[in-house]
Amino acid sequence: MRRRPPSRRNGLHAVASAVAAAIVMIMPVALAGCGITADSAPRDIEPAAQTNSETKLADTESSDGGQNGQAAIGNGIVFLVDQTGGVDRLVSVKRTVEASIDRDPSSVLQVLFAGPNGLERADGITTVLPEGLRVLRSNSRGGVVTIDLPADLRQLTGEPLTLGLAQIVYTISAVEGVESVRITIDGVSASWPDAYGQLQTDPLTVYDYPGLVSSTQPALPAVPSD
Repeated sequence: MRRRPPSRRNGLHAVASAVAAAIVMIMPVALAGCGITADSAPRDIEPAAQTNSETKLADTESSDGGQNGQAAIGNGIVFLVDQTGGVDRLVSVKRTVEASIDRDPSSVLQVLFAGPNGLERADGITTVLPEGLRVLRSNSRGGVVTIDLPADLRQLTGEPLTLGLAQIVYTISAVEGVESVRITIDGVSASWPDAYGQLQTDPLTVYDYPGLVSSTQPALPAVPSD
């Protein structure tokens, strides 16, 4: 019986199989030469690597000196001062803030006191709070948070003091469960002006500083005249 010659299709299949086998043998060598090891399964990027990337971004944005604010990322917010509208107003900016335990405002205030980053300053966003301000101690009872600050806050007077107090009160009030804020200086109780210049001895709330936050709502259409 005459043996049938191999078909063209079978020959191509044999060549393809040989090429595939050669590629499989070469890949581990190529990966090792590049310093890359093959994983047996998909894996997540380490959180530390992600945090380092965010830190580098913040450092880049804040390389012009002054208060070294974080990059505008994260789920937390702090309130800075927008000077671009002719009248200074508070504006909320994103920040990465550690979760508050029992309404402790220390973490969010540390971020607030760091001030704006470089990009924000370039856009006219600033802070009136003195550089180097820090929380000496804090506690909470019910919805009232008490923070003790150094006498540096007394450097502010007039409108800057009102805006600075509003920055603190609005930022802390954004923490879940906080209703009002009492501010003491070096452990001593103090009275503070509200938006109308009236001194308040009770804990401060956002309602003491109405109209100081930039609105993101569009202007209402004009009422048609008769």
